[in-house]
Order: sequence, then structure tokens, then C-alpha cells
Amino acid sequence: MNAPAPAPCPPNRRILVIDDNRAIHDDFKKILGASASTTGALDDAEAALFGDDGPKATSLGFEVDSAMQGREGLERVQQALAEGRPYAMAFVDMRMPPGWDGVETIAKIWAAYPDLQVVVCTAYSDYSWDEMIATLGQSDRLLILKKPFDVVEVLQMANALVGKWELLQQTRTHVDELEARIRERTQALEGANFALQTEIADRNKMELQLRHAQKMESIGQLAAGIAHEINTPTQYIGDNTRFVQDACVDLLAIVGSLAPLTAPDAAPPTAAWLAQFREQAAKADLEYLAEEIPKAIAQSLDGVARVAKIVRAMKEFSHPGTAEKTPIDLNHAIDSTLTVATTEWKYVAELVTDFDASLPPVPCLPGEFNQVILNLVVNACHAITDVVGPNAAGKGTITLSTRRDGEWAEVRVRDSGTGIPEHARARIFDPFFTTKGVGKGTGQGLAIAHAVIVEKHGGTIHFETEMGQGTTFIIRIPLQPAAAARQAA
Repeated sequence: MNAPAPAPCPPNRRILVIDDNRAIHDDFKKILGASASTTGALDDAEAALFGDDGPKATSLGFEVDSAMQGREGLERVQQALAEGRPYAMAFVDMRMPPGWDGVETIAKIWAAYPDLQVVVCTAYSDYSWDEMIATLGQSDRLLILKKPFDVVEVLQMANALVGKWELLQQTRTHVDELEARIRERTQALEGANFALQTEIADRNKMELQLRHAQKMESIGQLAAGIAHEINTPTQYIGDNTRFVQDACVDLLAIVGSLAPLTAPDAAPPTAAWLAQFREQAAKADLEYLAEEIPKAIAQSLDGVARVAKIVRAMKEFSHPGTAEKTPIDLNHAIDSTLTVATTEWKYVAELVTDFDASLPPVPCLPGEFNQVILNLVVNACHAITDVVGPNAAGKGTITLSTRRDGEWAEVRVRDSGTGIPEHARARIFDPFFTTKGVGKGTGQGLAIAHAVIVEKHGGTIHFETEMGQGTTFIIRIPLQPAAAARQAA
């Protein structure tokens, strides 16, 4: 709803006459007073200029004040300003001995009140126009009226300059209002911008927290899977160790029974002792122990190697790395990530790797790259589960391959899952967008992958997909910084 317009202020009709001749003041008051004779003369003049339909000066209503000298005129101007009732215009005589002349008076008044419209009244050529301009400056507030005065000229000048003064004030008021509105709107925009910046900062903070939460969730899932993977070899290491322990007890008992025979003065074994020894050896089943103890030791060593591999892979996967890229063996990094993620894929897919052994070290942020591979493998497992079902006997296939393509290292992650629907393909890398069911994803995995590969590594990531056949994600990372620069160009 618009505010009501302010009531218009009454027009300012105040005129100051500065002249050392009192008769002049009387003449101006007669001319500028709304008498029938002067109004009629002005009407006749306006009719001649504008025609019969032009404006009529039927009510002049000027308020005329007098000053006999320039200094007195300045004082009246200053007093009027102090009272809040400034003069709109002044008629100033050129010669006013013994005080200031007209030019000096005008200069001092304009210094106090620049808006005053002025008519210089002169019968002499004391100053040329150029001399006036040199002293007062070029101004549209100054007119010259030659004596003797013409009534119509005085009235026209008074009407025109008072109207001009009012127009100037209205314009200034309008400009002030516009500036005030601009300031208000600027403040409103600044406030809205601040709110927007705050909202963006909050959103970025929320996204960061969500990414952190997703990473922590992934770590929790991996930790549970790794605990299971470590538990299996640990169990049979423990079982085999207990078996070897029991076997050692039996073997040490047999060895202990042979100790008397090793003494220097030992007597030959008796038939009873031999019978007892044979019974003890048969109970220990030496033939079985000779066959199973090496197997138990080999299985235990294999279990220790498996645990060591998992721990080593976890250490490499979770290494914080550095803020700068470092050349890494991409094949080894992928293999470590697959080891860590074993429980994610082993129950739903057969894993196939096709690594290019000649691939040179690739400049990477290891921790970030490992997270991308993990996200793609987890997504592939979910896509396959959607096809075969969570409890299906059959499995899908996940294939990871690497190769060198000129100045680029290329990694492909292919699954035999459902494929990406047509309507989702344009938004697949958008933050928070997901085609998974509730509780199966936050929509951040591929957004993080895109940010890591494109923004942090200067590479590219895209996909090829076919409904019902699966999806292949293709990652390309430059082997040298120059390759990334040429790709951007």
C-alpha cells in the first residue's frame, strides 16, 4: 500500500528589492502588487506571446521586502534563511554608493544562499556582461533589467524567476526523496545480500557436515566389514595354534618318556617299557600329527599374511596424505581400496581387475582418490543388488581397469547393474540427488567424486550407461599439469 502524498507547500512569493533609491522600492511594490492595471498589462503581454488560451496572471500575490544597501540586503537574506522563509528572487541595483555595488552584493549573497534568483537593475554600463561573468561566474540565476523599467518585463521576470526557484526546490526535494529511497533500497538489498551470504555459508557448512557424516558412515561400514574379514583368518589362526599347542603337549610327553634312555648309564629298555611307549605313541597318533602340524602352521602363516594385507590396505586407504599432489601407483591404490571394501562387493559381485602394468606414477591426492574409487564401487554394488536382489544366489560383475591414454591416466569402473534412468542422467553429479531408496544414500557420493576429480585433480569424470546392461564410469587424470591446462582451454 502506497503512503499518502504529502500536502503541497504554499508557493514562495517572497521578493527582495535592494536599491538605494526609495522611490524605486515604491515602484516595485506597485508593479508586483496584484493591481488590476498591472495584471491587465501582463495579461495583454501574455496573450500576445501565447495567444488567448495561454495562462493568465490573475493573482500575483508577491511579498516584497526592501533593503537600501547591499550589506542590509545580505542581512535580510540571512535572516530569512534563519526563519525558514527564504527569498525566491531579488532585484539588485548596480550602483548603491557609498556601500557595495550590485556585483559585490550579489557575490556575497550567493555565497550565503546560492539558490537566490537575481535581476540586476542598471541604467549605466558600469560593468560589461563579460566583467560580471568574470566576477560572478556563468550562471542561469542572473538576468539584467535596464532602466527605465517596463511593467510587463518586471512582472514576467518576477513570475519566471519565482517559478524557476520553486521548480528548483521541487526538483531538489524530489532528488532527495529519490536518494532516500535509493538508500532504503540499497540497505534492503544489502540486508538481503547479507542474508543470502549467510544462507550460502550455512548451506556450505551443512554440506560439509553431511559429507563428513557420509564419510563417517562409510568408515563405520568399512570398519564392520574389515572386522569380519580380519575375524575369519584370526579364528583359524587361533584354532590352528591351539591344535599345535595340544600336539606339542603330546609330542613333549613322548620325548620326555625317551629321556631315561639318553642317560650315560641307561639300561636297555625292557619289554614292559617298550609296550608302554608304543601305547603312548599310538595314543598321540604321530602319523596324523606329522601330516597336520605343517598344514596348521602353513594356514596360520597364510592367515597372518591376510591380516597384514588388510591392515596395510587400511593404512594406505586412510592415510591423510598431503595438500599437494604426489605421484602414486594408481593400480596399487585401487587394489588397496578394493581390499578395504571387500565386504561391500564380495557377497554381490565377482570382482575383475585389468590393470595396465606400464602405467606410470600419477600425480594424485591419495586419500581423495581412494574415496572416489570407494564411492564408485559402493554405487556399483547397489546397482547390482537392484538387479539380482539382496539374497540372490547369483552375483553380478564389477570390472576395474586402468590404462594410459596419451597424457592421461584412465580408470574405468563397470558394473552389470540396472543402468541409469534417462531422466536422472543430467543430474547424476548434482549434490543431494540420488535414485536410491530411502536410507541407501545421501546423494553425495558422485558429487564428491566429481568435485575431487574435476576441481582438485583437473581431470574429467563421465559415464556410459544402458538400461538393464549396466554403467561404466570413466575417470581421466592428467599425467602432467600441462595436460589439464590444455583440456581446460
